[in-house]
Amino acid sequence: MQIVSDRGMDMTPEQMAGLDIHLVPLTFTLDGKTYRSGVDIQPDEFYRLLSATESFPTTSQPSAGDFAELYRKLAATDPEILSIHISSGLSGTINSAGPALKWCRR
Repeated sequence: MQIVSDRGMDMTPEQMAGLDIHLVPLTFTLDGKTYRSGVDIQPDEFYRLLSATESFPTTSQPSAGDFAELYRKLAATDPEILSIHISSGLSGTINSAGPALKWCRR
């Protein structure tokens, strides 16, 4: 079984060691610059930037296309995919992940 989540789970590299969890990056903008978590910026750098500004970051959920791309890649070797995300009351990420997973299973 393949396990998918998003970078909102914020596990450290030490915690991720030995786990086969595939992560889709979240996007955020801080001081006019946009980053993809875990791709363009790592958590320690994010917190350093955050402490150096009075701005608040704005966030954006991954697109359904981001999820669909990963799901298709994973399904090529194992069609069993467990996708775990933050509550829909706190984030819209599940609104991108759910339809993408259904679409990939057609």
